[in-house]
Amino acid sequence: MLIPCSRLQASFADPGIGLELGAPASMVWDEHGGTFVLKVGDLKVADLMTPTEASGCRLEISLTPGPPLISALEEFAGLHQLPLAQTSTPDLEEAVLLAACHVPGKNLFVFAEEPTLTALKRGETVELVVSGVFKARRVPCQSTDLVIHLTKAAMTRLVAFVLNLARADL
Repeated sequence: MLIPCSRLQASFADPGIGLELGAPASMVWDEHGGTFVLKVGDLKVADLMTPTEASGCRLEISLTPGPPLISALEEFAGLHQLPLAQTSTPDLEEAVLLAACHVPGKNLFVFAEEPTLTALKRGETVELVVSGVFKARRVPCQSTDLVIHLTKAAMTRLVAFVLNLARADL
């Protein structure tokens, strides 16, 4: 499933790089062998000019226009048998299996093994914040992207959260 991603910003203190969208893009929501994956590709890399202590990522999902987003989320939930429940919480916090970025120009794999994903409503968008202890390893890679791995239970709650916000904005 493709979800519009209007903004992505990531900064990693070690190795001192940042990632961002070159233009609005789509975030892929998919499932691979029981693990659910959020992925955004074709990111731009920048060296951080000012050192940052905190590493993490921020992504934005637009809730407008609502009907296509609602339809896509309902179809995705049905396809993967995600039991959706009504939620009325102002935010959602989930443990993440893995959050990682590939940076081919520098042959880097930047990852956090136990990060947290926080989803917050911000006007007509949902902001996804990934925080944790990020590490970098040198490995060959081909494309600049960000991937987030979730359990089925965490993905179920995320889909329900975004779906309920999209329905509320109609």
